[in-house]
Amino acid sequence: MSEVRRIGQLLKHGYDGQPWYGKALRKLLAEVTAEHAAARPIAGAHSIWQEVLHAIAWRRVACRLLRGETVGELSDAENWPEPPGSDEAAWQQTLDELAQTQHDLEAGLANLTDERLQENVTYHKPFPLYRLLHGIIHHDAYHAGQIALLRNAGR
Repeated sequence: MSEVRRIGQLLKHGYDGQPWYGKALRKLLAEVTAEHAAARPIAGAHSIWQEVLHAIAWRRVACRLLRGETVGELSDAENWPEPPGSDEAAWQQTLDELAQTQHDLEAGLANLTDERLQENVTYHKPFPLYRLLHGIIHHDAYHAGQIALLRNAGR
């Protein structure tokens, strides 16, 4: 199996499969309502909604880098956006955007070869595509853990 394919499987498992460490991101969010997503059950912590928007922001950065685009530094507002609303339709739109980033990442992987994994992309400094892709997988896993804590704290 190619390394690109293994990375693709890790990405899929982390989003909507069976990662070894717990629930996949999509499954964690499946029963979260807009009210629960917007809540702040832990003082000083972000909401579930903000955690999802943050993951979307960095997944979009990764997609742009995969396409060979130059990406400037994210502002604080881009890095940790405020939810666009508080109703179920706005929450569903956020979940749809997350799903779209999954589709975009998978599409970007479809065009890669193992040899290209060592090509550099630049965000602040150059680093290989391999590190970018594993980085987004680790980033998702970390924030899935944050979401799980927030879910449990809000019950």
